[in-house]
Amino acid sequence: MKTGPLSLPVILLALMLAVGILAAGCTNPPAQPPVVPPASPPTLAVTPVSSPLPPSPSCSLVPGPTQVVPDYESVSITVDRNTISESPTITTTFNGGKGLGMVQTMTVTLIRSDCQQDVQVREDPGIGTSVTQMGTTGTDRVVVSVVMTSGDPYTVIDGLYPFAPKL
Repeated sequence: MKTGPLSLPVILLALMLAVGILAAGCTNPPAQPPVVPPASPPTLAVTPVSSPLPPSPSCSLVPGPTQVVPDYESVSITVDRNTISESPTITTTFNGGKGLGMVQTMTVTLIRSDCQQDVQVREDPGIGTSVTQMGTTGTDRVVVSVVMTSGDPYTVIDGLYPFAPKL
């Protein structure tokens, strides 16, 4: 079995595909009741015309499950929200842990309340490695996944981060 530089892109692609499948969704708009035209003169026949509505874009702001990293590979990652409305950024920081040096990649996926997504990846993160993404003034979802040198992927954070200005 070949390992090395090819295995990392394959694992990363599989992880991103899995996150994309989980984050993507397809919903149809609720069925619209038929349009009843107002009463018209008996000489005119009005036939209601309905055109199908395109599916509305959807995104999931519902956090999913996280996995527990084995103790010997445990890592500390924090997510902080800037509450200044001119710059509602979200910063995710790798703080280390027993798994320091065992993390191949840290992937941070921001799912904004307006359904825009931003995915950023950091290779071999060290203490203080951070990702700063532009959030909204609503409630945004942050998903942080790591892939260990063993090849095992873990979703370590999946939470909602509301914008709440400091008073």
